[in-house]
Amino acid sequence: MVRPSPYSPEFREEAVQLALKSSKPIAHVARELEMNPETLRTWVRQYEREHGRQGGPLPASGESRVIAPLAS
Repeated sequence: MVRPSPYSPEFREEAVQLALKSSKPIAHVARELEMNPETLRTWVRQYEREHGRQGGPLPASGESRVIAPLAS
């Protein structure tokens, strides 16, 4: 049985948007939100898959993230 998430859907959406729009590494954003970095990284990956933004693996906490523009 899956344990319910302690995070609301609204928090999740806001956290993902913050991580995507920030120039900070995901681990840094997660620390600011007082959550596990891997949880946020998973949410961002899922969001990118669902919205067609697969740019490869997300960087480790010390690396910069560059997201290529979507082709039209």
